Amino acid sequence: MFDILSWFYRYIFIFLLACFLLVSISIYFYNKRMLQPFLSVIIIVTAASSFALLSILGEIIDYKAIYIGLIFCFQYIITRILLIKLLKIKDILLYDIVNMLLAIGLAMLYRLSPDYAVRQSLFTILGDTTYFFLFYLLKRIDIRKDYSKQLGFVILATLIITQFWGISISGSKNWVELLGYRFQPSEFLKILFVIYISTILSRGLDKNVFLYSSSSIVIAASFFALQRDLGSALIFSAVYLILLFVTDDKIYPTLLSAAAASVMAVISFYTFSHIKSRVEAWLNPWRYVSGKSYQVTQSLFAIAAGGLLGTGLNLGNPKFIPAVHTDFIFSAICEETGIISGIIMLLLLCMATLIGLNFSKNCKEPINRLICLGLSSMTGIQTLIIVSGVLNIIPITGVTLPFVSYGGSSLISQTMNIGILYFVSMNEKGDKDE
Repeated sequence: MFDILSWFYRYIFIFLLACFLLVSISIYFYNKRMLQPFLSVIIIVTAASSFALLSILGEIIDYKAIYIGLIFCFQYIITRILLIKLLKIKDILLYDIVNMLLAIGLAMLYRLSPDYAVRQSLFTILGDTTYFFLFYLLKRIDIRKDYSKQLGFVILATLIITQFWGISISGSKNWVELLGYRFQPSEFLKILFVIYISTILSRGLDKNVFLYSSSSIVIAASFFALQRDLGSALIFSAVYLILLFVTDDKIYPTLLSAAAASVMAVISFYTFSHIKSRVEAWLNPWRYVSGKSYQVTQSLFAIAAGGLLGTGLNLGNPKFIPAVHTDFIFSAICEETGIISGIIMLLLLCMATLIGLNFSKNCKEPINRLICLGLSSMTGIQTLIIVSGVLNIIPITGVTLPFVSYGGSSLISQTMNIGILYFVSMNEKGDKDE
């Protein structure tokens, strides 16, 4: 019975995602704000129906799946109301898109392992509280002041602590354990780094600013290379180049920085064996199908097995992919809900990036413009990197799919990203009104 329902549900799932995308496009591009309530309805129906299906997987009803689905819907509605009423956020589209992605990821995580979904739901609740914490904190800080020295010290100290006292997991030494809890400092350093570089570049690009900012990214990327955190090094470098390009009037500093990044990449290939191994696996995955390319080849098999419409929830074999709940959840979603669902999900992430870029465009203060540009670009870059990795377009880098993959550090930092975007945008509007 479950197989029949799951096979049929994939059509409903794709229909719901398509409706959500079309309504989002209508709101963002055609200003049809009266359609906003429909997004909430679609999110709730998608989450409730997905967990309802997963609850009848066995002979006995799995009430844990029902509880997680209800908790997600409840916290989404409550947080949405509070954001509108308490924080006075009117442009709620970005928050709705984020929660649609969370609903998709949470359902897939429960299918992979209920324990992952339980922990992720707790991270989701914790992430929602960061919106209010950030607004409370940032209202007491003048973000137009120069905090570059303090931020630079925190970033460097965190990198040093991770390098010498970090924990190595899955080959990357980018974890720190504190009071029995493990987290990835690099996820939070992304936020600080964007603010740090934006503060420096907002002064105007001259020789000193260029040398200061360039040396900062070189030091950060070097630490990440030593920690085998290729994904963070790539994200930091890409975001820096984007911010530098926007600030740069002569284009030469940007070209010089891009060339230096390319040289560092080549040096890293010959210096670090783990980077060389990943590049070799990318260039010829079928040669090492049972070894270093096993993860990416299983990803390609899974996506191909799903086809356009997918096999149906719990009717595929995504668990053959190592780290499927983190780095390769996109492959699992494509296998069981179809490539169409994967494409729609990527379009939603593109829309989230576009909304952030629009926030940046509307900012008058240079530092606010750069912060919004950096944070929104980070979402797009991280999405591009991980999806390209699972499709073997670029070597695997070990980053998560924003708002979808499992991970407390990743989810909370991404929520902070959205919270800061909202705060900076509203702060700009407040200054204009005054």
